[in-house]
Amino acid sequence: MMRTIAMLMVALAIVSCTGKWQHGNEIKNGHDFLCNAGICDDSLTLNGNDFRYDNDGEKLPHCILDMATCEAIGLDKVMQVDTNTSIVRVWGMQDNPDKGITLLLGQTSYSDTRTCWLATFDKNGMIDFMRLGECGGMNLSYWDDIDEHTRNVGIDSMHMVLPDKWGKPIHVSRWISYNEQRDGVDTDSTLWFIDNELPVTIGNDGKFTIGKIGTVYSADTTLLTNYWRSKRQLEVFSWTPLSDTTVYDRLNTFLEGAKGTITEPKQLLGDFGMLVGGFFYRDTDRFMQWCCEHPDSQLTKGMVTHYKEVSPEWLLDQLKKIKDPQILTRSKQLLGL
Repeated sequence: MMRTIAMLMVALAIVSCTGKWQHGNEIKNGHDFLCNAGICDDSLTLNGNDFRYDNDGEKLPHCILDMATCEAIGLDKVMQVDTNTSIVRVWGMQDNPDKGITLLLGQTSYSDTRTCWLATFDKNGMIDFMRLGECGGMNLSYWDDIDEHTRNVGIDSMHMVLPDKWGKPIHVSRWISYNEQRDGVDTDSTLWFIDNELPVTIGNDGKFTIGKIGTVYSADTTLLTNYWRSKRQLEVFSWTPLSDTTVYDRLNTFLEGAKGTITEPKQLLGDFGMLVGGFFYRDTDRFMQWCCEHPDSQLTKGMVTHYKEVSPEWLLDQLKKIKDPQILTRSKQLLGL
């Protein structure tokens, strides 16, 4: 009975996404494209919104997309989406009528992660896409059981302020605190925090650019070691827009200069694999071409070590997505397949 009610609620939410757009109408801009795909709810218009995600954003007004709509807008090509096992929400869209571009703000919830994202569209479909990480709540990548009554837990929060018109930056604040939780104690004890400020602008071509990222750490850095700082920095790299062609060079420079054991995949608690997995998923050809051209780089060596030891089957599945035969051949040689 409860399952039937839940499915009905999802169905109603999906219906609320649709508008009066009729298939066959001329698609002139990004708004028309999204309406034609099934996202045309004028009540979700973004205009100077101030979003806080301490509750994962689930209580914010939203609509839920079905798989057909996810595929129609190309979301399945840039991130793992399966509406049988995940929920895709849209919180709203904002139009730039002069350029025919529309911004879409959404979230994909998996079993234990809630990834927020931004995407831009024109009349031909998706222009650019960027993940924004956890939308609030526990970040299960930061978890350590101290004893049967005590645990250290990472709590992630996000605050986003969208401007009232195009041309102004979108301000994204990402805050993570590492808290000690004790059974029977209502208030957590914060061990350390990291605050990242990301100014995001949208160009006239619809592509995202992240400005200089501001970072503030907790004053007492005794517990906030280089390991935790580097761990969070890997997450920052995962927020890079799809259109950014410099990310692999920048990430490799970071890995080569990182202190401690951060470049050893077994010491990363899954963060390195999740980061590189995102690169694989959104643009397998471009990522593997870079790795083939830089076989001795720290990024390439870490990728090869991680996937051959941790998930070789997944790696083989990703290689099937490569479109360029030459890149596929070179990738198999690089990986010893």
